[in-house]
Amino acid sequence: MATITLKEKAYEQLRAYILEGTINSNDQLTEKYLVELLQMSRTPIRSALEKLAAEGLLNIAPNKGLSLPELSLQRVADFFDFRIALEGHIVQKLANRKLPPEEIAWFRANLLIQEQTAAQHDYLAFTHADSEFHRRLAIVYDNSEMVQMMDNLQDRLFQMALKVLRKDMNRIEMSYRDHLEIFELILEGNAAEASRRMVEHLAYGARILVL
Repeated sequence: MATITLKEKAYEQLRAYILEGTINSNDQLTEKYLVELLQMSRTPIRSALEKLAAEGLLNIAPNKGLSLPELSLQRVADFFDFRIALEGHIVQKLANRKLPPEEIAWFRANLLIQEQTAAQHDYLAFTHADSEFHRRLAIVYDNSEMVQMMDNLQDRLFQMALKVLRKDMNRIEMSYRDHLEIFELILEGNAAEASRRMVEHLAYGARILVL
């Protein structure tokens, strides 16, 4: 088994803290604070920060230090508009196909995790399963460009989904039921309704964050 380096450990921990909202203010993005938080020296932390900046998860500005990227309401709206167009199309096309048994089994297992974590109100675990559900739809559709788009959106997708759940405490169970209904509509071959429900599902998240 490969040994994880301190640089890799610092990167993974900081990335998780940013995505999950543990680090949610610029005041926390100081080397002194991060050294205390991670119990590491500055060298691996600096390496991790540079990598995270390259991925767009934080900003490093000369003479200004570190900061978290700010998302305007317009960017949030644009993000959801893009997802609605992309994922509405994906589920419509998938409903016109017969899914392989192994993919049906994957979605059933994922939906079970969603059901269990929703019942436990485990927002982090649910959001991981939620993000994987949406990404898997693109993978099964088997369009490499769309999969790449979803991969590029994955971090933002996770952050947005988690923000929606934390802003609307009842959303977690509703989101699970939406996913279950969309999947069943795909299996039934009801393309128009599957697409409509996906659009409604994503539009709700947009309204929660934009309004």
